Amino acid sequence: MLITATLGYVKLYQATATDSSIRIDRAARAATALFTTKLNAEFVPVYGEEQDQEGRPQAIRLKGPTADTSLAFRDEYDALLKQIGSINQGAANLFRLNPATKAFDRFATTFRKPDGSMPPPMSISNGHPAYDDLINNRPHLGEVPVMGRMRLAYLTPIQDAAGSIAGALAVDVGWADDLVTARNELRTQIIVVAVLIVILVALFGVFSMSRELKPLRELAGYAEDLAAETATGTVPYINRHDEIGALAQGLKRVEVLKSRLAHLAYTDPLTGLSNRGRYLSDLDKAMSESRTGKRKWTLLHLDIDNFRQINDVYGQATGDRLLKAVAAMITEAAGDRAQVARLNADHFTLLIGDGSSIDQISTLTEVLLDAIHRPFHINSGEIHLKGSIGIVLLQHDANDTDEAHRNVGLALRKAKVDGDKAVFFSSELHDEFQNHIRMERMLRLAIAEKEIEVHFQPQFNPSTNQLAGLEALARWTHPADGPISPGDFIPVAEASGQIVELGTLVLDLACEQAAKWRETKFDFKHISVNVSPIQLWQPNFASVVQETLKRHDLSGREICIEITEGVFLDQSEKRIASVLAAVRKLGVLLSLDDFGSGYSSLGYLNRLPFDQLKIDRSFVSDIDTDTRKQKVLGGILELGRGLGFNIVVEGTETREEVEIVRKMGCDAIQGFYFSRPAPALLIPGVVKKVGQSEKSATALSA
Repeated sequence: MLITATLGYVKLYQATATDSSIRIDRAARAATALFTTKLNAEFVPVYGEEQDQEGRPQAIRLKGPTADTSLAFRDEYDALLKQIGSINQGAANLFRLNPATKAFDRFATTFRKPDGSMPPPMSISNGHPAYDDLINNRPHLGEVPVMGRMRLAYLTPIQDAAGSIAGALAVDVGWADDLVTARNELRTQIIVVAVLIVILVALFGVFSMSRELKPLRELAGYAEDLAAETATGTVPYINRHDEIGALAQGLKRVEVLKSRLAHLAYTDPLTGLSNRGRYLSDLDKAMSESRTGKRKWTLLHLDIDNFRQINDVYGQATGDRLLKAVAAMITEAAGDRAQVARLNADHFTLLIGDGSSIDQISTLTEVLLDAIHRPFHINSGEIHLKGSIGIVLLQHDANDTDEAHRNVGLALRKAKVDGDKAVFFSSELHDEFQNHIRMERMLRLAIAEKEIEVHFQPQFNPSTNQLAGLEALARWTHPADGPISPGDFIPVAEASGQIVELGTLVLDLACEQAAKWRETKFDFKHISVNVSPIQLWQPNFASVVQETLKRHDLSGREICIEITEGVFLDQSEKRIASVLAAVRKLGVLLSLDDFGSGYSSLGYLNRLPFDQLKIDRSFVSDIDTDTRKQKVLGGILELGRGLGFNIVVEGTETREEVEIVRKMGCDAIQGFYFSRPAPALLIPGVVKKVGQSEKSATALSA
């Protein structure tokens, strides 16, 4: 009877927990769905990559910059919250983040005083169970205090249009202690029954029953220790041949299975190192010891540079063999001092808790990088690797696990930019990252608001000083920050993926200006537009070019697409030829920009449909005093002419450079000597001035 009652209690306990979880889960989903459906003009639910495994919405996001009006009380909210509360059989509240206090102030609620009036104001501030999750833009599920009792609630972050925390939608399913009333009653009943049974057993012989139940009590205690991961020694009574022995043998099998499951749960199957789950658990413990000063820990993240290319070239099997070898190298180099894990793919982590100094950690990183540099032998030859390492001193550089993980990622990011080195985290890296994020947001808005402008730099025929073409260059003047260099915003655009939208906008603006010049009878020849490899590899790139030409009623020959040599990296010649052929079919000119500065292949020049070569500035700088450069440039020009290319030399800044280039012979010269990039309105005047300039004529007649 006692066992049956206990099992009933366990089942009810489980059912109560499951029911509570299901109710609050449904409440959260229903509230978010109803809220964003009713107010779909202002709000949208956030799923995508942020969606958790249970399918719960991660946030509600404003569609535009309307936080001031959207997160303020209005009758519509009052009615909507009542509807949500009625559906969920609980309460509903809306909060807005107060920028001054950093607290979440309630501005709408279903709670009412006994007389029906609104309750006093309340806020979610530091110390509230949900505050840390909300202020870090995460949903919160759990019990929260209300009027001296606890309610089971789910709080969904409300974000502004940029994704930053702006408020919260809170729903609950009632008082937490009401949800377990039946369970508590059953527990009371079980206790009463247990007492009666104990009394009854005592009447019929306490000593006899105690002797018979002793093995069960010991096995139960061992099972509890096993569940708490504190079990020591072997399972008792394993050698008995009765029911007690069978139970002990079953418990032994559970112990073995638990050990196997723990190994599977916390071990990377490829390398045998700890996996992400074990890494996060170890990092939590290390972070706790670092905060209390009990032990000094250092966290390292190591990433193999360009590992994806190895998989692409040599195949997955070779890549897996390489990862196993790298794991062995790291383990050997770090020794017993480090807890080594494989986070994902080619990303490894090391936790070192021996109080090593910065110099000792630096020495270890040199050993690790040297180990990675050792050639990896395969049937077809050798593979040489490079790696990058980010380092965080947990005691100084992080307050919690998330911050430690984020900061070591910033250090690794910096190391990968510099290439094949180790970088310690510093506050400057955080500031740099924040500036990058700020620039990314500003650029996204600038593209949407068309703050981006196009300036044009002329290309002149060296023999006649007549215009040979123009290059379109993106320029950005921020309303508050003023002019922003392309060297600052172009890398941000490429890193964030906005280079596609930026390139499309520049192409459209260039074509728009070409149409205007054609109407005014200004013979601009053609306009060259730079295209990033990221933009070029978009499946619809040729269609975008075709639609832009059609929209502005331009022929393909009036536009020249400039592509850098970086387009040849990580791509097959077949794919490159296919994309360029699709563009060339539109009649658009194709130019290979910065020729000679990167990945050059004479085979590509001979087989791909380029019309023009642009010689990089590095071959022109100081050419009037460097005879070696003169010979190199002469060879490049002769090669280009032999292959039938139109040749443009860019970066000419002095009269002497222009004179040398003119004597060598090319089709066009571009550089500051003639003109810096200028707005479209000034270009006709610049072209006229250069064509008539006595200075230019003198420089080009010698």
